[in-house]
Amino acid sequence: MIPQPLRMERIWATRRRMAPRPSAPAARLRPALARGSPASRGSRWLDEEVGRLLFRARRALWTAAAGRLEARGESVLAWQLLNQLQRCGPGTQREIAERAAQHPTGVSRLLDELERGGYVRRSREAADRRKLRVEITPAGVTRLEQSRPEVLTAVDEVLRPLSLGERDALRALLDKLSAE
Repeated sequence: MIPQPLRMERIWATRRRMAPRPSAPAARLRPALARGSPASRGSRWLDEEVGRLLFRARRALWTAAAGRLEARGESVLAWQLLNQLQRCGPGTQREIAERAAQHPTGVSRLLDELERGGYVRRSREAADRRKLRVEITPAGVTRLEQSRPEVLTAVDEVLRPLSLGERDALRALLDKLSAE
């Protein structure tokens, strides 16, 4: 058994390491990265850094869009599903969940709500009656287009530090990463 004071010291040390830190502007973060070149730290470090920054960027985008949509009484996930249906066309519930990177059960519940609101329509597939095919309705397209300016404003706020050329380069890199 670990003596009580030692256990408490470990807990406090863990809490100090995990305590939320104030976010620093990107300019203050750059000198820390310059201390050692990525080549000297290795590809594992670089992969970890890229992954961390992608997660942070995704969270910043999601949070900004969610805040704007929630102010209108809308859900960012519902917007994402409607946007996906408009861009990619109809799909099965499983395909929609995979493209949205969400659990199929949660997507099914959200599609129930969207269907009740008249924003999507579900029908059985002729080839496999077990599968439900989902498509966006004209009311869904209208809802999507009415909220699109809010989402684009949120995206612009997050991407504001990047020039138009940098945004285009980022889009090309992310497209390369997500190509299947």
